[in-house]
Amino acid sequence: MRQCNCNLVKWFLLSNGSATKPEIAEATGISLMTVGKIVNAMLEEGTLLRSGLRESGLGRRAERFELDGNRSCSVSLRFRGVGVDFVAANEFGAVVREEFMPMPEGYLVAELAPKLAGFLDGLPPMRTAVAGFPAAVFGGRLHSGGLRQFRQMDVQRELNALFGIPVWMGRDLNLATVGYSRRGLAPMALETPELQDITCFLLDPAGHGAGCMAGGRVLRGADFFAGEVGRMPLPGGRCIRDLVADDVPDEEYIAGVAYLLGAVTCTVNPRIAIFSGRSVRPALLPEIDRRLRQRIGFHWEGEGNVCPELVWEPDIWPFYRAGMVYRATRRLHSGVQMVDDVF
Repeated sequence: MRQCNCNLVKWFLLSNGSATKPEIAEATGISLMTVGKIVNAMLEEGTLLRSGLRESGLGRRAERFELDGNRSCSVSLRFRGVGVDFVAANEFGAVVREEFMPMPEGYLVAELAPKLAGFLDGLPPMRTAVAGFPAAVFGGRLHSGGLRQFRQMDVQRELNALFGIPVWMGRDLNLATVGYSRRGLAPMALETPELQDITCFLLDPAGHGAGCMAGGRVLRGADFFAGEVGRMPLPGGRCIRDLVADDVPDEEYIAGVAYLLGAVTCTVNPRIAIFSGRSVRPALLPEIDRRLRQRIGFHWEGEGNVCPELVWEPDIWPFYRAGMVYRATRRLHSGVQMVDDVF
């Protein structure tokens, strides 16, 4: 019971910033006496900081308290063919350090050890780590994408050995979708994002895929195959990845992408469809949108067309990074988390 009460206090402060003892007691339902004991214990162990005084309802000044967000950090890695992006965030999810580490072609996880040591120098202790890959991730392994050197190895085991702690692995577009959904919200914020139905498409010579969120939940599928849209078959024996190549005429490109969007709309019905990557032709998106709405003309009574809004994002890294930091921060506080997250 004591641990549960401590977790309630931490969760409230993570979600609301600073508070007085009476405010904590009122919000959590814990008695003021018990809150006082918990706060004093957390002050002694260094978990809490005093953050000044505030006028109380009784006309007296009451002391406010907040969690120390710099006692530890999380580290997130974005794996790319040319290197790895390192991102460190404090306990509140604020990025405190970011660096790109170039790596030779075909690099392995173990080669990151000196890079990681240098990156962590001067940071508070690392307590959780997240890794994002441009590939389908399942069972600690990569099952697609261009990082072929990782295909035949247990990447999960390699990462755990590198960091010395369990590392969470995920697909890049799933993480970007989460980051886009939570724009403007802190990782531990209790507010529900307004945008909870999103599909993020990457059309690029290096790979084709999608990250889908429906009802605020990331879709992975039974075999974590969800999002492999480049393999989607089209009439005539070709796939989507064939119809977005540079040498494909605009009309074929429009027809192929509209076909893809039609299938996604009728399956998961996103509110917004984000496009990124070098194979996207932004100037054609208005015509693709028109063609899509022509094919799927369904309207709810008094509402607009069910087709998603099409958005061109030349760089999804800000959303990808936000998704990784969100996941890392939630893992950092998994012991006090009162609600399930989008993963």
